Amino acid sequence: MQGEAPLGTDWTVECWRGASARPLRSMKVNEDRVAEDEKFLRNMAREFEEGFNAGDVDRLMRFYADTYVDVNLRVPVQTKAERRDYYATVMARPGIRIRVRPDDIMIRGDLAFVRGTILLTQGGDKEQIELRYLEICERVEDLSWRVIWGMDGPVQEYVAGSRSQ
Repeated sequence: MQGEAPLGTDWTVECWRGASARPLRSMKVNEDRVAEDEKFLRNMAREFEEGFNAGDVDRLMRFYADTYVDVNLRVPVQTKAERRDYYATVMARPGIRIRVRPDDIMIRGDLAFVRGTILLTQGGDKEQIELRYLEICERVEDLSWRVIWGMDGPVQEYVAGSRSQ
């Protein structure tokens, strides 16, 4: 099925994987399912924030797939164990704290795109660094979600029509 269904209507999404173009499964999608998915993804961000700030790396890792791509890293593809080590290292920095706010969630079949804001403070510093993030999540067999790709970076100021000299 091509395109989007208007809210409030039921429709079937055929989920396709790989070159074989065989349907993985059909799933009835409706307004309740979308609301449930968005709730799950927003809760995932809240759990990530709370787990990070508590120094609980295992709390973070339950939302990651077995393989994760961090676009910001020179070697971007990580196993779940490598991603765990990465977070353990980041979270060991003294006084590091984050606030995570998912701003937009777009769901297309078994993929979800979550764009949001991260406010980062370090070492008791009152100044916050504002980052934007984008994560791609995949729906798994139990209908929950796992993060498979992500990237973040500092917010840049841009005004349409203005040019640097």
